[in-house]
Amino acid sequence: MTRRIVCAGLMFASFTSFAVEPIPSEPVRANAAKKPFPHIAWRSDDGNSSLDIGGALRTNYRDEHWDTTENNGRFLFDTFRLDVQATYKNLYSDIGYWFQDDGKRSIDRGFIGYRLNANSNLQLGAPFKPFGLEPYPQFGWSYHLPFFMGYGSSAGTGLKYSYKDQDWDVQLGFFPRMLPSDIRYSPEVGRYADLDDNAIAFTQSRQDNEKHNQFNARVARTFNNDGWKTEIGASLATAQLYNATTKDDGDYWAAGVHAIISKGLWTVTTQAIRYEYDPQNPAGVSKDSVLMGGNGLTPAYLIASKASLASLNVGYDIYTPRLGQLKKIKLYSDYSRMMKDKSGWDDSQMYTVGAQFLAMPIMAWVDLTWARNANPYGGAENGSGFTNTSSVGSNEWYYRTNVNIGYYF
Repeated sequence: MTRRIVCAGLMFASFTSFAVEPIPSEPVRANAAKKPFPHIAWRSDDGNSSLDIGGALRTNYRDEHWDTTENNGRFLFDTFRLDVQATYKNLYSDIGYWFQDDGKRSIDRGFIGYRLNANSNLQLGAPFKPFGLEPYPQFGWSYHLPFFMGYGSSAGTGLKYSYKDQDWDVQLGFFPRMLPSDIRYSPEVGRYADLDDNAIAFTQSRQDNEKHNQFNARVARTFNNDGWKTEIGASLATAQLYNATTKDDGDYWAAGVHAIISKGLWTVTTQAIRYEYDPQNPAGVSKDSVLMGGNGLTPAYLIASKASLASLNVGYDIYTPRLGQLKKIKLYSDYSRMMKDKSGWDDSQMYTVGAQFLAMPIMAWVDLTWARNANPYGGAENGSGFTNTSSVGSNEWYYRTNVNIGYYF
């Protein structure tokens, strides 16, 4: 308890000025020049060209309650992020490059765009794959089960078309290849050969699948009525699941529905996702699971090939005009659950309660998270959490306190 009080005190002492954190890949904003050091902003006299270089420097405090962790109340470097946005007439570009702890690096998005008109654009490179709740599948800093299954902040190499007006949001994407495992930010299906630096040979070495030619579609409609604002949407993803050992193509598909409901200070977001992988594995390799991995920050892990996901997130905003530079606190509760098809494979669950503090250029989160049968919580003790839950920590709830403090420029 003392450690948590100290962390909260440090967080409040760090707040200095206020803005809002940019959403990735939004257009360059007019107030960019007012951002703090070392932000760089340039505009041409005619307004046709611009360059903005910003980012964030974040530190993380973590207190994990399981035997195999080393994070028993430690402040650690989290990330140094560079966001580079540029425009030239109807052309624009956007890249987010992360320098992370343990010497890892990643790209969360990177593309060149062309504005077809006031409502529509094309993006070429590594844009976000449109699916479900955007830009993040939860309110808290701690990612939830949709993210670990590949449905949050996930970019692929390809082309995306977007149309948005006050009522409709339509996005279509085609991604011939996924981002390379050593630079991707969000987890994705991967081959053991690409993840072997951070994988387990005994259980994962014959996993040899990767997505090719993925198509994504997301359609959402916004309704406004008597102070209520509601977004209702549906998403679809399909891809070939190429196995480099058998040289055969399996199949992958996912479908989801989501809703974002807000009125006054309250916001509720929810989604349901159904996904299925049908890999064409060599003889002796089970089709019940596929291998997932990112850039090594989280060890590669197996997930159930067929499962359903559901999440419910509730947020409440508290505006604080009399608290100096602290302008808003968001209280939130995030819950997600993964229900696997295979008999005897128990559900995975995550629950986070916490608060986000906005006093820009400082922003911070305090998360209290409980997780059951979820690999990032429990580590080796819960190594089979997203599949058969047969490891030492199966069906046990693990707890983690996480405080993330960032300077945004």
